[in-house]
This record gives sequence, structure tokens and C-alpha cells, in this order.
Amino acid sequence: MHEQVNRFRPSFKAAALLLAAMVLGSVTFLGFKSGGLHIASSDSREYLATAYHISRHHIFTPMEAADAVSGIGREPGYPLFLAGLMSVDPGLATYTPGCLQPDALCDPRIYRSASLANLFFIEVTGVVIFLLVWRLSGDSLCALVAAAYLLFNLQMDKGWADPMSDRLAVLLVSLAMLAAAWAWRARQSWRWSVVGVSMAAVTLTKAVFVYYFVLAVFVACAVALLQRRHRRQLLIALAIAGVAYALPVGGWMLRNWQVSGSVRLTDTRGSKVLSEREAFDQINGSQYLASFVYWTRGFGAGLARQLFSPPVIEPFDLYREGGFYAGGNENYARRLAEIERSEKKGDLAAAEELDQEIESAFLAHPLVHIATTLPLLYRGIWIDEFALIGFPVFWWIGMRALRQRDALLVLLLSIGAFTMLFHAAISLNLPRYQMPAVPAVALAVGLSFGLAFRADDARGRARSKSAGADDLHVRWMKSGKP
Repeated sequence: MHEQVNRFRPSFKAAALLLAAMVLGSVTFLGFKSGGLHIASSDSREYLATAYHISRHHIFTPMEAADAVSGIGREPGYPLFLAGLMSVDPGLATYTPGCLQPDALCDPRIYRSASLANLFFIEVTGVVIFLLVWRLSGDSLCALVAAAYLLFNLQMDKGWADPMSDRLAVLLVSLAMLAAAWAWRARQSWRWSVVGVSMAAVTLTKAVFVYYFVLAVFVACAVALLQRRHRRQLLIALAIAGVAYALPVGGWMLRNWQVSGSVRLTDTRGSKVLSEREAFDQINGSQYLASFVYWTRGFGAGLARQLFSPPVIEPFDLYREGGFYAGGNENYARRLAEIERSEKKGDLAAAEELDQEIESAFLAHPLVHIATTLPLLYRGIWIDEFALIGFPVFWWIGMRALRQRDALLVLLLSIGAFTMLFHAAISLNLPRYQMPAVPAVALAVGLSFGLAFRADDARGRARSKSAGADDLHVRWMKSGKP
């Protein structure tokens, strides 16, 4: 069986041609599945309004008013990209915040460049993952499988027409993973500056990854202190990556401090997310069981309504008054207003105090919070079209990497593990929050394909080495520990 599979492994040039065909097929397939443009969410409105003010007035603010002043809004990465599009696309340059009013007469086609940019991000991500898996394994079939996992992931990609930051974040995460593989075991320490800059770009597009970077640096420092052999090399790499990361991220936080008096990456949106998560900690036993049914993609919501009574199911409806999502936002607004009134604090200071209250509530009942994290983790995985395959394979490959002490693969997969677990712990984990985890899942699936059909003869190992895979990952494709 292994010899038959090896016989059909294409060369790199042939694989590149197959990849190009896959990209063309993905563009065609997704083009018919776009579903049209619907700018209804507050996220899209804020991104477009911020981009408008950057382009027209050279200020950063989430306000939709024409005479808005500088302020703190969402992460700057995607609005800056949209502002760049406005500068080169005459259609998108005609956008004003009034275009999103109910009686607006703006032509929806003005958003076409933003939609096509999202489609471009999807296709480039597939190419990046192909290059990453090829670099790690030297196996063309593994690389093609991983690329296909992303390029034809309809559930994740179907909303590409809407101007949202998620697809840009997926691409940036993939580039950060490729940068880490490129810098690994290289003698040029400066390469780690590329890793730091790429992670800064991820953070300035999705602020939650500041916690990932800090955690990754902390773990890497602990590893460096526990071993002597590579301690100096590792500490130098961490220092270079840390400086390259801190300059743009720290610079943006200082900018926000000058504008608001508070050192922070974004506005108070994180507090709302925590409040929504706190509401879910109040569920009863029936709702806990119902959550696994309700959040199953496809038939789940309908089946849950047949199995459970309306009082059990209704809080799961996203915008139902008093539900977990809307009720959490309502409770947040009420508590924030109360702190502002009683303690005479501004929005940001009151939000920081409310954050501390909610975090204390989590810590007061840690077992409850851990238990409610499980259905939310389950909810998030369904952004992946192939979750029934990808989710278990991801954790299997991750555990295998830990057992074999494959530090690079652990690092690359860790960004996916962080996304899955952290969002489930601090938010209601809407499925789109998990989009940045899918590149790591695709990587794991690609490598698992190689393990399932690996060649254990000398020729298979020689081909992997000649393709450019480093020694660590030639060993990965074998059985046993390195």
C-alpha cells in the first residue's frame, strides 16, 4: 500500500500545478456560494466607519458621525487595510457611514473590492499552508491535502463577501506559522524578527493573540532555563522576536493611552464578551445537556427544540431578550452604567473595574467555569466543514508531537489549541471566533495523511530530505521517538 501511494506522489512542480488548479476550483466554487453581501453586523459597520475616517480624515475612530474625533475602537489591522482599498478603488472610496442607514441609496457594488480581497485571503492561505507542510514533511501529497482542507472548507469560507477581519486573521496566522518554520533551526537569528512582526500583525488584527504571545514567550523562557544546550540560542531568538513584536503592539497601546488615558489595545468590547460568558455560567442541568444538541451544526437547533422545552432552549437564540448573548450584553450595560454613576468613572475605567468583578466571579467557581467551557468548545469547532475529522486529528497529532518532543510542531499547533481553548473560556465562542484555529488543524490533517501512508524505506526518507525538510521532521515522518 505504501509503495502504491509513493508511486503517485507528484514532484514539487507537479504539485504546484495541482495546487494552482485547486485554487482556481476554489475560486469558482466559492464564487457561486458567496450568498451576496449583507452588511448588518455592528462589526462590519465599525470596520467600514473606521476605515472611512482613516481614509478621509486621517484619524482613527469607530464613530460613524462625519465630525468624529480620534478615539479607541477595534483592532487597527483590518480598518487600515480597508482604508488602503479606499485609496485605490474609486467605488469603495465613495463609501460614507450614511451608506449603512436604512434609507441609503449607496450601490452595494462599492464593496466589491473588499469582498474580492477576502476571497484573495482564502486562496493565499491555502498556498501558505501548502508551503508550510511541504517545508515540514517534504511530502507533496501531505501539502496538497492540507491546502485542500482550507481551500474547500465551505463552512468557514462561505461568508467571504462580507467585509470582516476574520479571513485576514486566518491568513496572518498562517504566515506567522510559516515564518516560525522558516526561522526554526536557522543560524540567522534575525529571522525571528519576522516571526515577531508577523505575530504583531496577528495581534493588531485580533487582539486576543496578545495573550498567546505572552504565554508562548513565558513557556519558551521556562524551557530555556531548564536546558543548557540551546539556552543561549533560544533566549536570543526570544529577545529578537519580543522586540519586533513589542514595537508595533506597544506603539499602538501608547497611542491609545495618549488618546484615552488608558493603556489598552482596543475599546471595551472585551468586557462585553466576558459578560456574555458569565451569563452562560448560570445555566442549569437541562440547558447544559441541550447546549451540545443545539450547537451541533445543521440539524442541532431543530432537534433541540423537539427534545427540550421552550424555557430551556430560548436562551440559546442569539438575539432573544434575556438570552445568554443578548442578556449578557444587557447586563453589561446595566452594571457599567451603575459603576459610572456610583463611582463617577469614565467608560474605560468602569469597564476595567467590571472586568475584575467578572474575572473574580469566574475564579470563585472554577469547576463550574471549566464544565461550561466544554459545550462552548464544542460549539466553536463547527466553523470547520470537516470538524468530525479535523478536531480529533488535531489533538492526536498534538499529543504525538508532545510525546516525541517535537518542539517546532508543538509551537505551530499551539496557536490552534490556544484559539480553541481561550475563546471557549472567555466568550460564548461564536463559531467564527475559531477561524484562526483552522490553519493549524489543516497542518495536522496534512501531516496525519503522511503518517497514514508513510514510506518506511530508505528511498522515502531520502526524498523527504532532498525536498528540504529539516532533520527533525524527517524523523517525524517515521514511527517511534526521534
